[in-house]
Amino acid sequence: MKYAAIIVTAFCLSTVAHADLVITEVMSAPSHTNSAANGDWWELYNSGAVAIDLTLYSWDDATAVPGSADFNGLTIGAGEAIIICQETIGAEQAWKDLWGLSGVTVVNLGNTEFQNFSSAGDELHIYDASSNEVTSVTLGAATSGYSFEWDAAGTSLGMSVLGENGAFQATADAGGGPDIASPGAVAIPEPGTLALLGLSGLLVLCRRFSPS
Repeated sequence: MKYAAIIVTAFCLSTVAHADLVITEVMSAPSHTNSAANGDWWELYNSGAVAIDLTLYSWDDATAVPGSADFNGLTIGAGEAIIICQETIGAEQAWKDLWGLSGVTVVNLGNTEFQNFSSAGDELHIYDASSNEVTSVTLGAATSGYSFEWDAAGTSLGMSVLGENGAFQATADAGGGPDIASPGAVAIPEPGTLALLGLSGLLVLCRRFSPS
C-alpha cells in the first residue's frame, strides 16, 4: 500500500505538471513585412511552480501527428513563456528587436520543421515524451496582423486588441504592416479563480487514481 501511494503521488504530480503547460497565443496570419518577423509563431506558458523539461516533447498542427516538430531540448521554467517561430534559425534576436523584447526565450524552427498554420483555421497540439497529448487549441479564421490569445488558465480571450491583455504593436519598418500581439505577456486570471481551478483539477486526478 505504501509503494502504491508513492506511485499514485508521482503520477498525480506528473499529470499536474503536464496540465501546467498552456498555449497562450498563436499568430497564424502575420502582416509584418520584415523578413525577420513575417512568419507564424505561437507561445507556450508554464503556469506551474516547477520547470518542465521539453526534451522529446513535440507538437503539430491540425494533422495531429506526434513528433512532427520538437522544442530543441528546451526546458521551460516555472512561470515562463517561450515563443516558437517560423523564422530563420539562429536569427532570434532580430525577432526580439522588432517586438522590443528582452528576457524572453525565442526559438526559430525555420520553414522545414515549423508546422505553419492556415489563416482560414487550424489546430495546435502538444505531446509529451510518450506521445500523449498534453494540451491543444483550435483556431478559427484569423484576422491579418492579430493573434489569438488565451489566459494562463487556457481560457480564450479572442483576437488580440491593442492595449488589452498586454497586446502592443511590433516595430514598423518601411514596408509597414506591423502586427499587434502580446508575446511574452500572459494574462493571469483572478487569483481566486486560478486557485479553484488548480485545486479542483488536482483533487479529481488524485482521487481518481488513489488506491482503495
